[in-house]
Amino acid sequence: MATEVSDTMANVASRERDTTWQKYVRTICICAVVSCATLQYGLDISIINAAQALKGFLKVFGHPNPKAPQGYGIETSFQQSITSLMNVGVIVGSFTLEFWSGRLGRRKNFIVGSLAGVGANLILVLSTNKSAIIFGRFLFGVSNGLFIGFTNIYISEAAPSHLRGALVTFVQVSVCIGTVIGAVINNATSHLTSRLSYQIPLFTLFVIPVFVVVMSFFIPESPRWLIVKGRKEEAKAHLWRLRGSAFPAELIDAEIVAIVDAIEAEKHNTLRGWGAVRLMFSPAERRRTLLTIASGTMHGASGFPFISSYKTYFFQIAGSKQPFIDSIIVTCVSLIGAFSGVFLNRFVGRRPLLMAGFLIQACLMLVIGTVWTVSPGTITTGKVIVAMVVIFQCVYAAIVGPTSWIVASEVPNNRLRAMTFGFGNGVGFLAYFLIAFTTPYFINPESLNIGPKVGFIWLGSNLISATFIFFCLPETHRRSLENIDEMFYNKVPTRKFKSYQCTGTVQIQEENEKSLAADEDVGTITQVEEQPNRKD
Repeated sequence: MATEVSDTMANVASRERDTTWQKYVRTICICAVVSCATLQYGLDISIINAAQALKGFLKVFGHPNPKAPQGYGIETSFQQSITSLMNVGVIVGSFTLEFWSGRLGRRKNFIVGSLAGVGANLILVLSTNKSAIIFGRFLFGVSNGLFIGFTNIYISEAAPSHLRGALVTFVQVSVCIGTVIGAVINNATSHLTSRLSYQIPLFTLFVIPVFVVVMSFFIPESPRWLIVKGRKEEAKAHLWRLRGSAFPAELIDAEIVAIVDAIEAEKHNTLRGWGAVRLMFSPAERRRTLLTIASGTMHGASGFPFISSYKTYFFQIAGSKQPFIDSIIVTCVSLIGAFSGVFLNRFVGRRPLLMAGFLIQACLMLVIGTVWTVSPGTITTGKVIVAMVVIFQCVYAAIVGPTSWIVASEVPNNRLRAMTFGFGNGVGFLAYFLIAFTTPYFINPESLNIGPKVGFIWLGSNLISATFIFFCLPETHRRSLENIDEMFYNKVPTRKFKSYQCTGTVQIQEENEKSLAADEDVGTITQVEEQPNRKD
């Protein structure tokens, strides 16, 4: 059945592109402020990563080991837990995005994430019990999962089509700023041998939740979420707040009409109970769901968990004489990469960026594994590995990290965005968890001790990812979210996304209606009014 909507849905993206970015200064500023929530994630991974190499931390949670760099070793199981349990928390936070979104919207959920973050940090600062620390890491993960999810969703829904890629990249910039701040603070306290060596960095983590709570009272709600909830007038008012009073009124009206038309075309879908989960994998939505999952797993497939979670510890066993300074260098370079990613995603398509990123990362991992195999443990090898890690962090921060977030947030449709993004992000962090959980067995001198040879594993993973992108990922650069809806519903082939001309006509496949009808027993409303003698 072909569902006709107004040509506004097809043309609003091109009308947005005709305006200059200066007209969106207010939107850009709001998105920049919202992205600050993910500073917490950057600070967190930087601080906890370095804590594993701090003597003050190892004296409390480790054990004496004369052969270790600091004179203390750390149990592989505990090292796994403090890193991987945070990822488990992120998975839980991601999978509950739809639950919280349906009840509180986008902006109020930043308060929920903040409360979880404050509670988690209190445990980490005050406790000396390993089990409590592990639970605190889990709770911090829940907070990070909510912050990451709602920040990406909010920005993707608030941004105009031609700026969406650049504005979602703010998330990666914010994460990198957090890692830089964390690395600098870690270096400043690394000479301490008491608990303050890791407690002082942890105290800085309280700043972000407090800021986010205040922020949530001032930012507008997502207009798309309000329209999904049937609050059109509120949506228009909040869109005015997003765009500013000087923004052309006709574009405000056109954007509201486009969103309403797209959601009206999807009204045969509902989001109640398990019917929503089944809807994600129905014929009309399955392709988008699988692409979102693939985008979520790209972070882990790149090898980033291996680099980010263990780089300071990794630098030590690689022979670096100044691991904390090396970590600061790495994070500063990644910040430069993140800023360049804003412009790359503004002007370059998703497919070429991601393919280039994964191919470059594959080459870097090949070098890391090869130099350690040829000459393990030497000063020269250590310097080469540090250099490769620096370049890797830059490439990831500029290309793979932000572009993966962009694709995952723009591929799902309006009514399923929180659930689909949360599901894909949860699966992605499940992969991240497995990587963080198993990496200590490979690099820890008390376990397999193959060290940097793990680069060979990530060589293959990056090559597989580049191949998938070439054959399966459609180009969504500079398309409005409503245009993306139209192309997916009309089953446009991957290679034709870039050249496809949107018309405002959406094909709702009859087999999808039959699939949805099976959900009536769980409360899913799937009635689609049929006209006499309709032509499918």
